[in-house]
Amino acid sequence: MDLIQNNITPADGEQSVRTYCCTYYKSKMLGIETNGYLGVTNKRVIFQAISASNAGNSVIQSEVPVADVSGISSYKGIYFSILHLLGALLLTSVFASITSALLGLIAFTIESFTAFQVVGWLVAVGALVGTFLVPVKSIWRPVLAGVSMASFIVLGGGNIGFSLFGGIDLSGSWQFILAALVLIYVLVCAFWYARRPTFSLEVNSKGGASTPINIASTTGIGLLSISAEKSLNAEPAQDAEIMLKELGALILDIQMLGDYGIAKWTRQ
Repeated sequence: MDLIQNNITPADGEQSVRTYCCTYYKSKMLGIETNGYLGVTNKRVIFQAISASNAGNSVIQSEVPVADVSGISSYKGIYFSILHLLGALLLTSVFASITSALLGLIAFTIESFTAFQVVGWLVAVGALVGTFLVPVKSIWRPVLAGVSMASFIVLGGGNIGFSLFGGIDLSGSWQFILAALVLIYVLVCAFWYARRPTFSLEVNSKGGASTPINIASTTGIGLLSISAEKSLNAEPAQDAEIMLKELGALILDIQMLGDYGIAKWTRQ
């Protein structure tokens, strides 16, 4: 998308040189889900992100004259989000509790211990295998692992219960050991899900410590800030790496070479 042709009113003689889809914002709390674009023209460097919702448009926009750009700093990587970790563990606990309740109901409603074991093992193994069929970063991986863990716990408890009242061998309680191993897997999946991608860009101006363009990333443990804008984590979008490689050279060529620099980058 070209910002000058679509969303920005150009100045006299202004033309677009490059536009990058550099970042992605998503916040269910604020109702924001949109791409952020950085546009470089022969006169300005412009950042804009627009998100439409039922409550109206949310707009983030900042710009700086290309001649005033004095420095660029950027980061593309990951951060650890406590909120995502807690969310994954909470959802896993809910599904594990539901699984335990359903299997417990089955254990009380059927008289066949073998049928109970078949159902329990199908759920436990099926959920565990299912974790490898979803993306590593998906929240459903720890949830499915939690379902498997709950199934093993119910199987172990069922064995002990049937042993006490029906004379079945107590050796079946080793399912608790499997449940403990799966619990470790649940925690690993939840911690991996909490590792979130992040992206930041600062375009500094010659006017002292001014940073007119600041695409902020969530830092540290990723807690929500008081400011709504700061609570938005900027994730890298499709052009993020290309932009990080090109932006410095692009701006420098426009500043130093003028029309020749513009023509050079327009042709590429």
